[in-house]
Amino acid sequence: MNTNKNIDSKAPWWFYHRQKKYKQRNFLSMEMIIRKSIIETLKEFWHTTSIGGIKQIRNSENSKFERVCYIAIFCITFTTACLFLRYTWDSTFTTPLIVTAESFTYPIKDIDFPAVALCNFNRISKKALEEYSLLAMKKSLKSGRRNVTLIQLRDYLQSYGKLIDYLYDGNLQRIIDDALLDELEINIPNLMQKLSPRCDEMLIKCKWAGREVNCSEIFHTRRTGLGHCCAFNYVLDMNSADRPSKTIAPVKRQKVPGPHDGLLVIADPMPEDDVYQKAKRNGFQVLIYDPRQFPEMSGGKAQYRIAQPNQVDVLQIKSIKQYAAPEVHNYPRSTRKCLFQNELKKSFNNMYSYSACLVKCRIETIKSLCKCIPFFYPSKIDNNTKICTLGHLRCLDKFHG
Repeated sequence: MNTNKNIDSKAPWWFYHRQKKYKQRNFLSMEMIIRKSIIETLKEFWHTTSIGGIKQIRNSENSKFERVCYIAIFCITFTTACLFLRYTWDSTFTTPLIVTAESFTYPIKDIDFPAVALCNFNRISKKALEEYSLLAMKKSLKSGRRNVTLIQLRDYLQSYGKLIDYLYDGNLQRIIDDALLDELEINIPNLMQKLSPRCDEMLIKCKWAGREVNCSEIFHTRRTGLGHCCAFNYVLDMNSADRPSKTIAPVKRQKVPGPHDGLLVIADPMPEDDVYQKAKRNGFQVLIYDPRQFPEMSGGKAQYRIAQPNQVDVLQIKSIKQYAAPEVHNYPRSTRKCLFQNELKKSFNNMYSYSACLVKCRIETIKSLCKCIPFFYPSKIDNNTKICTLGHLRCLDKFHG
């Protein structure tokens, strides 16, 4: 009995006829099929290619020497082409970013005006020191301290100016211990702000965008690397600048070019009010920097100028706005060697910058070495934050670069 017939009795008669006539063939394996296809393709390429030299190599009419020469020429040409492609590939991915000038007539209204900080060479106001010394003396008497004189208290408060430039004097004697700070409820950042020269007394006249304005409306006392200064257009939130996340105001922009539509300030350094000068001179240290970044002097992101008394200083500003095309995001960080503002969100939220990274690094370094943070650095002040006092001055001076 036919087994196939039993399996499918309804199959037509020619099915069994063809099955008997044509025996089952041995099928080729996949490896043999691929190998055979490659060989046939190479043979076809060998006979039909238009690449120079290939036809001469396979031409049996050429002598053996000629064919060897064609093989050598072909190998040299092929190797040169491969090396050129490798060089092109490496150069493309080694320096993939190209800076091109999109326009030389960019509208000024679309460019942020820089922040400007006026820092008096005198760090502590004589008038403010006298007033605060009297107030601190009253608190000292109320706390039960009878062995502290007004002169001692004034000298002690004046010595806090050394925390700005980390100048440690080996002969410095702390007449009053740091425990008095807690008794007097002294907050060092607030103390240094109260002792600094007042902006409303130094700034006499201000003009912005072609019109005269009240200086107190556009200038505010802010912390910088030079201590408390009178800052214009500085919008960074100082309480979160070590993890920047927001600004406190919109950035100002100049709508019309020209010196009369920029910023004009008439200021008085008040030399008669000097008590603690950073340098033996009068005038202002002028910082020009990004409104959203802390002015870090050593980072090169803040421009530094000096304005002397009885002198007119005109500062011309030239700006270049540079941005990255969206395609740059596709490159890995190791290739583009830069970061976007929205990267490293865990540490910087959406406000990463070179300056913010540098400030954060300096804060962490000082915290690690001296167990405190200088009062002028931007950071969130809480119970876990130790602000540097005179007791940390030796350590700050030791590691200050």
